[in-house]
Amino acid sequence: MTPEERERVLTKLRKPVPAAYSTDGTDFDGALKYHYTTATKRFLKTFPVFFLLWVQLFVFRNTYLLPVALIGFFGGLFVLLAFRERMALIRKCARVLRTYPLEFRTPVEKDGQYASHTLYLRLGGRWEDAPTLRAKEALSRSGWPDLDAGVWFAGDEPFGGVALVPGTGELLFMQPKHWEDSAKERESAAPDRKHRAARARIARPARFR
Repeated sequence: MTPEERERVLTKLRKPVPAAYSTDGTDFDGALKYHYTTATKRFLKTFPVFFLLWVQLFVFRNTYLLPVALIGFFGGLFVLLAFRERMALIRKCARVLRTYPLEFRTPVEKDGQYASHTLYLRLGGRWEDAPTLRAKEALSRSGWPDLDAGVWFAGDEPFGGVALVPGTGELLFMQPKHWEDSAKERESAAPDRKHRAARARIARPARFR
């Protein structure tokens, strides 16, 4: 399956659902609350199941339950680490959104993706030579959201930022795909831009997959 065919399949599977909060760039608190709540609900829905599979080994003290307990242990560990990563990514988005104003950017040019969760894109409407940004959806959902209409962007492209997708409300945390390629723009940035990027904690490359 070619990357283009894979993208079409994922787009069909990921049916756009209107967000239950404002996505017109006037208020980001609803988006943050939704993402925090959804990540927590997903964790609480799955982690207790794996925990019970693990703890029953110690309750019943039956070695025959060891395989099931191991499934519970590793499954619970995976869910816990995934929850930790999602919450960290949402907090990154929150810091950026509270530091930079949202501005509408269009068109959005897709530049490929890595695996199913990391997207590469360029934003139009401001920079003549816009850097390719590496983006990840805050809830780690697969595939591309609907970016045809553009995005609301908060940030400074050489440093990174956050995009809010109109209509469906996804949050994308973004930084330059090749960090060193934007070094000149960051070094020549005015002091206020550097200070703002430091407050948003995007003055350095963030660790996200």
